[in-house]
Amino acid sequence: MPISQGSRVGLAGLLALVATYAIGRQAFGLFVPRFRDEFGLSLDVLGFYASGAQAGYLVATVVTGVLTARFGPRVPVVSGSLLLTVGAATMAMAPGPVLLAVGVIAAGTSAGGAWAPFSDAVAYKVPTGETRRALALVNAGSPVGLVIASGLVLVAGDRWRAVWLGFAAIGLVAAVASWRVLAPDAPGRVSANRRPRLGWFLNPRSLRMLVVALGISVTCGAYFAYAPVIAQDAGLDGWIGPAMWATLGVAGASVGAFGGSIANRYGVRRPLAVMLVLISTSFVVLVVAPGSAGASLGSAGLFGVGFTTGFALLVMWSQHVYRDRPTTGFTLAIVFIAAGFIVGPSLFGVLVTRVGVEAALLATATPALLVSLIPPKPENRLKPLEPW
Repeated sequence: MPISQGSRVGLAGLLALVATYAIGRQAFGLFVPRFRDEFGLSLDVLGFYASGAQAGYLVATVVTGVLTARFGPRVPVVSGSLLLTVGAATMAMAPGPVLLAVGVIAAGTSAGGAWAPFSDAVAYKVPTGETRRALALVNAGSPVGLVIASGLVLVAGDRWRAVWLGFAAIGLVAAVASWRVLAPDAPGRVSANRRPRLGWFLNPRSLRMLVVALGISVTCGAYFAYAPVIAQDAGLDGWIGPAMWATLGVAGASVGAFGGSIANRYGVRRPLAVMLVLISTSFVVLVVAPGSAGASLGSAGLFGVGFTTGFALLVMWSQHVYRDRPTTGFTLAIVFIAAGFIVGPSLFGVLVTRVGVEAALLATATPALLVSLIPPKPENRLKPLEPW
């Protein structure tokens, strides 16, 4: 049975996000206990490592917007996948904290080349009726990658360096797949247009979406950096981190892959608000039941559904706001997302060393809850398209 163009592009995007986004940006939290013990690093220092990776991601996102407009999506996606390979290999061979930091930042930076360009790839390569499902499939790369990463961690045990060598190999596979699927077929399609003015980027329609992107990212950045080590420090064994990330990935992929169908049936406004509440609730669960394996896994499941589906809906909202230049517009959204991911880990790291775990969890859960109250403007509320 021939695979549809929407599935082809969606699966290439899923693989690229497995490598760069799930592994490069989100798997870091799985290894915080290992890094702390082996390199003698404190939680606040590791928080700055994570924020440094997000800062690299922010810079790469801006560069990606320029590259995509000039060359199309293939160049930045392939470059990002190869950068993940370099960063992962550097971490695997790091003899001390300096090279470890270099690898962490390179791996985190890699995601800046992979996510936004698929807005263009879907817009220009996928038939209109398949676009929402293709975007949801791309976005599912994050939880699928976390399942893969968790499985490798559980199998490898103390051999965390071998895991990062495996991650480097995944980056190579993603680069080859993206090179094949994202061959240019409409050169100059974006760059032929006039350069957009500031008012095209920042206006009453876009500001709501950008504030939501910032709020959700502050909260998610803290969770990804610290959730496993919080559970472990509460008295649970080392297996809890990989188990939480596997639960997060399975739950997120199970629901997030249907993000397009959810938007088709219910639109974006209410489902997105529900997802933001789920993300905040996942923090509350860790506060209410510290040291409980069931609660930790439940928290990860809630977060996985909220994060994966929430960001899928956010991508659709952005593509609707910036429908004439999807990647250019979504690049600005990713700048706000990256800013939130920079602030989140550092904020939590500082708070946890000064006011304790419970207060830090509640403080960093608040931004996502607050922005759940912000709806799209009426003209940007994606309406249902078809029955499930």
